[in-house]
Amino acid sequence: INGDGTPLRYMDKPSKDGGSADSWYSGVGNLDVHYSSGPANHMFYLLSEGSGTKVINGVTYNSPTSDGVAVAGIGRDAALQIWYKALTSYMTSSTNYAAARTAALNAAGALYGTNSAQYAGVGNAFAGINVGSHITPPSSGVTVTNPGSQSSTVGTAVSLQVQASSTNSGALTYSASGLPTGLSINSSTGVISGTPSAAGSYSTTVTVKDSTGATGTATFSWTVSTSGGGGCSSTQLLANPGFESGNTGWTA
Repeated sequence: INGDGTPLRYMDKPSKDGGSADSWYSGVGNLDVHYSSGPANHMFYLLSEGSGTKVINGVTYNSPTSDGVAVAGIGRDAALQIWYKALTSYMTSSTNYAAARTAALNAAGALYGTNSAQYAGVGNAFAGINVGSHITPPSSGVTVTNPGSQSSTVGTAVSLQVQASSTNSGALTYSASGLPTGLSINSSTGVISGTPSAAGSYSTTVTVKDSTGATGTATFSWTVSTSGGGGCSSTQLLANPGFESGNTGWTA
């Protein structure tokens, strides 16, 4: 803190201190180390909070990027975990900015996967300080594969595995509405099972939720038919269906 109460360093735009660099350039290493670290401070802000105007605890920040491309933050907790792992597992005393990007990407890949929003966030935060190129974030949310129209028979057991995935880590939770009578879905595995007990046509909707609360759905038709006998139940079938050709009376 300066004597007038203003910050000594700014992470959203390091150059506001009058000496730090906002982004990497070939001569940044010639600056005093307190100023040449400005791009790294800026990268971490972009990684945590994202670019542009933002109010945090009543204070307005406005973080630019070197190329003018907006960057989405991944949150402070994820940024902290990635940077800590990069420092402790992948960086050395000779690591420069380009190598720091590689180290942080390796850390993000190890923690969240290379197809994660966190991995893309690292690449884009570094791109925002002129180190490397942007990475296209993965499509967010939950994807549920529609199983297509289903046909079952009253009294015959069924088992259907619902296939789903999410770009976010963590377990998926399954639920369903409009299932044929006698069927249910396992909330943990996504398996629909049971024995249909009533014929009819059903409109079934499966909903899958991931650990962040994002959901995906799939709606399909499910037709349940009777087990045969011209639509008669077993209690309606005749014991001697040929009674009309002889003198024997009919019995059910």
